[in-house]
Amino acid sequence: MDDYEIQEIRRIRQQIYSENKPDLKAVAEYYRQIENELRNSGQYKFIDEKAHHSNRKQSSHKIA
Repeated sequence: MDDYEIQEIRRIRQQIYSENKPDLKAVAEYYRQIENELRNSGQYKFIDEKAHHSNRKQSSHKIA
């Protein structure tokens, strides 16, 4: 990643934290809200976290 992109990510994260500090639950809720909005928009694909982890466990335990 370009330095500009990393700096922009950090700037946005700091802004989100500043708007919700010192309540980390509020920060987590903010991210959940954004995730729900993005999921509902239909513009993005998401990996179901539970399915993703179960697939990783199954594939790591296969016997050759």
